[in-house]
Amino acid sequence: MRRAVFLIFLFPLALAQVGLLDGPRPSTEVRGTLQGDARQGYKVVVEFLVEGGANPVQGSTTQSLWWNGTFTLRVSGWETFRLSGYTPNTPYNGAVFNVYDSQNRLRGRAAITTARDGQNRPSYHQVQYAVWPLQGQKVWMPSPDNPVPLEAGGWLSATPPGGGARERYRYPGMESYQPPSVQGSILSGLSPADRDVAAKVLLSSLADLRAFYARQPRGSTLWFFVPEVSAWTQTLAQEFGSQNGGQARFVVPEGTARTYCSLYRADSRFHVMPRDALPKEQSFAVIYPPAGATQKGAVMAGRYLVDRPDWQETDYLSFTTPLSPTQDGLPEARAYVWGYISQGNLKARVEFKELFLGTPSWIWWVEAPLFNGKAYPGDWDGEDTFSLGNGNEVIGITLPSSPPTTWTQVSPAKDAEGRDRGYAQVYATVSWELGEELSHTYSGSNIPPWQFTFGGDYGRGWETFSLWWKDPITGTQARCGYSLFGAYGTYPLTCEVRDASGTVRGTAEVVRRAGTSVSSPYLYDYTVRTKKWVSRVQEWRVRWYLSSWQTRWRPATDNDRPVEAGGYVTAEGKRYRIPGLEGYLSPTGKDIEAAEGDPYVSYITRSISPGQAPLGGTGRGEAKAWFKTLRDWCAERGL
Repeated sequence: MRRAVFLIFLFPLALAQVGLLDGPRPSTEVRGTLQGDARQGYKVVVEFLVEGGANPVQGSTTQSLWWNGTFTLRVSGWETFRLSGYTPNTPYNGAVFNVYDSQNRLRGRAAITTARDGQNRPSYHQVQYAVWPLQGQKVWMPSPDNPVPLEAGGWLSATPPGGGARERYRYPGMESYQPPSVQGSILSGLSPADRDVAAKVLLSSLADLRAFYARQPRGSTLWFFVPEVSAWTQTLAQEFGSQNGGQARFVVPEGTARTYCSLYRADSRFHVMPRDALPKEQSFAVIYPPAGATQKGAVMAGRYLVDRPDWQETDYLSFTTPLSPTQDGLPEARAYVWGYISQGNLKARVEFKELFLGTPSWIWWVEAPLFNGKAYPGDWDGEDTFSLGNGNEVIGITLPSSPPTTWTQVSPAKDAEGRDRGYAQVYATVSWELGEELSHTYSGSNIPPWQFTFGGDYGRGWETFSLWWKDPITGTQARCGYSLFGAYGTYPLTCEVRDASGTVRGTAEVVRRAGTSVSSPYLYDYTVRTKKWVSRVQEWRVRWYLSSWQTRWRPATDNDRPVEAGGYVTAEGKRYRIPGLEGYLSPTGKDIEAAEGDPYVSYITRSISPGQAPLGGTGRGEAKAWFKTLRDWCAERGL
C-alpha cells in the first residue's frame, strides 16, 4: 500500500484550492493550490482575501519617537489607522506592523526604521505604509512570491498583497512531506545503501554550521566550487576561519572568471575550473584536513553555499519585542524572549498593555501659538476631537445658557463613552442686537407723557425709558405731548420709546381720559412696545483640562511561556506571534547538505568527474589539469 501511495505522488498535481492553516490569518482568508510532484518538489500558489480590488495607498511619513502609532490617511475617504504592537519611544530597525482601521479591520502593513543623530541616539521614526482601500467587498489576490516552494512538513512562506513581512502557513494533508533537501546537489544521489560511508547531515542554522566547522581538524583547508563567490560564500569562509583556524579557497567557472580578473587577479585564493558555468544547485565545498590528521575531511553541497538562507544570525536570544496578535480584538502585548534556538528552549515573559486615565491637566498644545484658549466659532456645539494617548476621541461640554464674558469653569467634560474626562474654562465674545418687542400697559396714571418714565430688565440689566416725539410746531425732538406752546391737547398720541442713551427702542400709544379729582383732572393709559436686547456669541474661547490615557504593562498571570513552533506564544489563553521567529522549530527547507569523515572525499571525487579530483595543494598532477589559479587563467587569455 505504501508503494502505491508513493507512485501516485510522483505524478504532477494541480489540486483544488484549500484553506491554509496555522498562520496569522484564519484559513478562510488565505488559500493555496498545490502544483508539481514529489520528485521535483511541490509548489503552492497562495492567495489572500483582502478588502477591495484597488492598489494600496503607499507612502512614507516622519514621526517623533513619542508618536502614538496612529495616523490619518485618505484611502476610502479620510480614515484613522493604528499600528498594532507598536510601542512609543522604542527604536526599531525595519520592524513591520499590521495596520488596522478604526473598526479594527486589518487594512495593510507599515514598517518603521528609527533614524539616529550624530551621537547614535534615536532621533525620529521613518514610517513606510501600504494601506488597502475599503470598497465594501473582499477579493482574492495572489501573493507576489507565487508560486512558493512547499517545505518539510507542509510548511510554506508567502508575502501578502501590498508587501510586508512574509507569513508562514501549513498546507493541510502534507504534514509528512519531505522535499528534495537540495535539488540536484552532488549529495542528492546518496541512497540508504551508502549510509555506512556517506551519511548526510543538514546544516540549518549558523549554530549548526559553526559546530560542523569546529569538528574538523584544526588548520584544515576549505575549497568552494561555486558559480560565484557571493557575500554569503565569503561569510561561510570567514566563519570557517573563526571556528577552525584554516583557510578558504574558491574555484569558479570560466564564465565567472572573466568578470573576476579585474577584481581578484592578485588574490591567491581564487581559481578557475575548466567549464563555462555551474548551476547553484551543484555547488559544493571540500574540507581537506592537514597532513597527519586522523580525520579524513568533509564536504558540503547545495545552492545555499551561494544564496543566503533565512537563518537566524545568532543562536542565543535575549530581546524585548512587541507581539503580533493572531486575531482581532486581542490586547496589545509585548514579551521578553530568551533562550537558545538550537536547543529549542526559547521562553517568553509576556506583558499586556493596559490603559488608564490620569489626572486632568491643561491641554496647552491646542492653544498654540497665542495660548489664550482655543478659539471656536459662535455656533460651536461644545465638542472637539483630541488625541490623548488612545487615538482620536471626541470630548464635549455643555455650554452655559447665558454666555459668560469672563473665564468661567464648566464641568464635566465627557467623552463619547460618557466618562468624566475633566473640565474646561470658557468665555464668550458677545455682540448685542435688538430683538423682538415686549408690550406692557400702564393704566390710570396721573403723570402726563412728557413726564412719564418706566423701567425694566430687557436683557442687559435694568434700563429706564422715556417718551419722545417731534414737536408739531417747531419740528424738533421734544418730550411726548409737549410743544412750544405747552401741553398738547389732542389725544390719543403716538410716541417714541427711548432709552437713557437716546436710542429708539419702540413705540407707545397714549390715551387721555377725564380724571376723578381736581388734583388729577386727567388720567393717562400707556401701551408701550419695547424691543429687548438679544446676545449673539461671536467667538468662544476654551481652555481644556483633560485626563489623558496612561500606559502600564501588566505581566501575564501564567508567565513564563514557552515559544511554540513558528514563533507563537500563548498567554492567558491569548495567542500571539513573535516577529522574526517565524521559522523557529519549523523546517525552512533552506539547508546546506554536509557529510564528514572517511571516505567522503573519494566519494565526491567520483561524483564530479571520473579520473579527476579537486585536490589542489596536494601535489597531485590531476589537480593542475582540473583547475588553475585565477592569475594564470587571466594571463593566458590576456584579461
